[in-house]
Amino acid sequence: MPQEASEKLLSFRDFRLSGSLWVVLCVALALRLLFAFAVFGFPPDIACFEGWAKQAAEVGLSRFYFGEMFADYPPGYIYVLFLLGHLKRLLHLRDFSPPSLVLLKLPAILADLALAVLLFALARKRLGEPRAEFLFAAFALNPAVGLDSALWGQVDAVFVLPLLLGVLFLLEQRIELSAIFFALALLIKPQTLMFSPLWLWAFLERRSLAVVLRSVLLGLGVFVLLSLPFSLSRVLGIYRGAVGSYQYATLNAFNLFALLGGNWVPDTRKVLFLSFREWGYVAVGAIVVLSAFLFFREKTEERFPVVALFLAFATFLFVHRMHERYLFPALVFAPLWYVFRPCREVLALFFGLSATFFVNVGLILLYGFFGTYHFPRTDWRLLLVSGVNLVLFAFFLFLVFRKTPGKGAIQTP
Repeated sequence: MPQEASEKLLSFRDFRLSGSLWVVLCVALALRLLFAFAVFGFPPDIACFEGWAKQAAEVGLSRFYFGEMFADYPPGYIYVLFLLGHLKRLLHLRDFSPPSLVLLKLPAILADLALAVLLFALARKRLGEPRAEFLFAAFALNPAVGLDSALWGQVDAVFVLPLLLGVLFLLEQRIELSAIFFALALLIKPQTLMFSPLWLWAFLERRSLAVVLRSVLLGLGVFVLLSLPFSLSRVLGIYRGAVGSYQYATLNAFNLFALLGGNWVPDTRKVLFLSFREWGYVAVGAIVVLSAFLFFREKTEERFPVVALFLAFATFLFVHRMHERYLFPALVFAPLWYVFRPCREVLALFFGLSATFFVNVGLILLYGFFGTYHFPRTDWRLLLVSGVNLVLFAFFLFLVFRKTPGKGAIQTP
């Protein structure tokens, strides 16, 4: 167990922002609201959110999945859209109008800023005020983070917020609480499942059947309880559908399969002696095994952000059926790693991931404005950014496997 495991990571006073940080927070919020108002967003996603909000408000939660409307999101975010739909009706907002777009994007925008405040509070306690303020500004004003929520209109920050809290409770050895937040994240986005090995290893390390059973029952109870208003069988069908949908090697994710010419190519096509899908399953197995090695090799607090970052980054790069935005959790767990290893190399990794995410998602959004959703698989930008992502992953492994963590690192001032 980490020596500090019993000590609480945060207290309320760690969240106090100075006057200058309030200015940064207000600027970050104002910029996001401005872009949310001025930029329509990614048309298919905006159309879905508009339709789902209206559907949820009109027919209610119990009948939401029983209509003819396409809906492939689990119930976690439908609760949010249910409230937004009623608010839109109360304010008489016209569908697809700029005020309606701002309202639809607002939950993700607020989640962005909540993540920035949470990272600041963690850094403040461990690293002191100056570096914490720098990290806060670097995340809150990060163009890649704002691009996902305010311009695209996606909600990745909404599921990463409870996911991050779950990881922090794992770090504190508050396993039961962490299971609840994992269930909440899973109810919002099925991609949460890529982080399940971290919980599995934490359960095994705890070696307490009672704690594990309580955690599983609590997480399962939250999942079932929040699914019941929608029909549990329908909700489980959403997850089964998510596993079998979008059967392509990669869907605009600039990763290894994109570099091999697999963008929007059926995942049954062979590369060498296996199909993209089979290579993806091999990668899943390797990722699970290596995540166990990273978790158990040194029992320090640092392993939690490291394993979370590894799972996000490696899955995005080497597993089939990845979308362009699936790298977003890495933009949160990289600065979290910096909190536990405050060196410039980790910051460089964070800024590198931000740059490749910004280019990847920005290009897909730009093409989407013109009705093109399949990015050309031979485009030099796709090949370049995919290659840079692989270099960044090699750099990440180099930082992780240095003989003495922190040795040779240039410490930030």
